[in-house]
Amino acid sequence: MTERTLRRARVLLLYHTMIPSVRLCGHCQLQELARRGEIDYRALQEDRATAADLSWADVVVLGRLHTWYAKQLFGRLRRAEKYLIYLLDDDLLNVPPTISSAPYLRQRTVRKRIGEMIGQSNAILSPSRRLLRQYVREGQRAIRLEEPALDPIPYVPKRADAPVNIGFAGSIDRTGDLEVLLSEALLRVRNTLGGRVRFAFFGAIPDFAARLDAQCLPYEPSYDAYRKKLNSLGWDIGLAPMPDTPFHACKHYNKLTEYAAAGIAGIYSRVEPYTGLPCPEAAVLCENTPEAWYEAIVQEVQDRELRERHRQAACRAAAGPLSLESSADHLLDEHASLFVRRSAEPSPVRGWLWLLKKRAVLHLIYEGAQRWGVRMPARALQHIRSRSARRLDP
Repeated sequence: MTERTLRRARVLLLYHTMIPSVRLCGHCQLQELARRGEIDYRALQEDRATAADLSWADVVVLGRLHTWYAKQLFGRLRRAEKYLIYLLDDDLLNVPPTISSAPYLRQRTVRKRIGEMIGQSNAILSPSRRLLRQYVREGQRAIRLEEPALDPIPYVPKRADAPVNIGFAGSIDRTGDLEVLLSEALLRVRNTLGGRVRFAFFGAIPDFAARLDAQCLPYEPSYDAYRKKLNSLGWDIGLAPMPDTPFHACKHYNKLTEYAAAGIAGIYSRVEPYTGLPCPEAAVLCENTPEAWYEAIVQEVQDRELRERHRQAACRAAAGPLSLESSADHLLDEHASLFVRRSAEPSPVRGWLWLLKKRAVLHLIYEGAQRWGVRMPARALQHIRSRSARRLDP
């Protein structure tokens, strides 16, 4: 066995659900490093990981974990002196009430669990410089990485006489942003340019879409299907409105990576995080006013040469600095010490996980009752609380 193999770290990613955030902010980069032979890597749902999996790891990445069960695993991993990295790409401790997951994430017990895991981890991994400044404490490592543009398509010029396709792609949580920031501008663009433009909404579908005669496509829950569909739509211009709030400022400019991978020129709100784009030549920034959005869109539509330059720059960025290979290289180059095994044999993680899972079910019942205001008998609540809190080491 070679010295390099002996020193290759074992990295485990634990996640609740493999949402795009977890996939783009750690999983795909670690997969790429494993493919190259730089690390040994496993990615498992938190409740699928066995004691053997936890013991195997040198480094454990916690993919936005938030459940009671995850917090119990976290405690066992800390006692086994694993190197713990909390993956954070949203400000989970300050989620606004308009976000669909807010009723759960704003619960006091959930926020407390997340805060403790963030504060007690060895490092915080995030694509957001602002989140790292906000949460990294003395003694913790800040690990920043780019969310990559996956499977980018090559640049193909559009016909000069073809209508200009303008679209927005994103989750239904973004519907309100479209209605507040873009409705007036897009209706005015339609009235001004008529048949020269076509509109489409993929995922979030605002109320005014019908007035634009826009193509409306339902959101794809599979991220692979979502990207494949977006790449096939043939849009010329992608819109990325963003409210100017502290919560949104902590997000990543993922619309840039998605639009660039699809060969789309983007127009973005001149707010964080878009004011920090790594490839400004591939983007147009505009103020969050109807007039600014209208002018930016009309200029991009009417100046074909400008639009094609932006599309070409986006494709170059997707294949270069925004690529998966570049993101994985940066992670390895900047944080190489993470990927060296710390001991010949990692420390074992002890505890009866099968029993812990049964107690977690009780805790879910308790939290559900609190969340939905269901009244439960006092003796039942006391039993669940005591069972959930009891130490479960053999």
